[in-house]
Amino acid sequence: MTTDEYTKIILSKYLKQIDEFNWHHPIKVHEISGSQSERDQTNYYLSQLCHVLFNNYQQSHNEIGKMLNLSTKRVIRLVNAYSQNFTSLQYIMAELKNGENW
Repeated sequence: MTTDEYTKIILSKYLKQIDEFNWHHPIKVHEISGSQSERDQTNYYLSQLCHVLFNNYQQSHNEIGKMLNLSTKRVIRLVNAYSQNFTSLQYIMAELKNGENW
């Protein structure tokens, strides 16, 4: 298994974790889905994923966009909007554990 394949598998797992809150609290998510704080939280964690993929895994903005299903422009905006606060994907996952920090 190549590093890219392994990274995509791990990333897929972490993206599912981000959506975990939606699964456990569907009514609450529906109620707050349009709120600014929900968008800010989503953008924050997406930017952290972008930073880790860019800095730790040397992925290009274009590749990150493909992995996260985002446009390259949005990836660049997310990276520029927030500074990196996490050093690995595992720390992001721990922070998002079961949506407790939402």
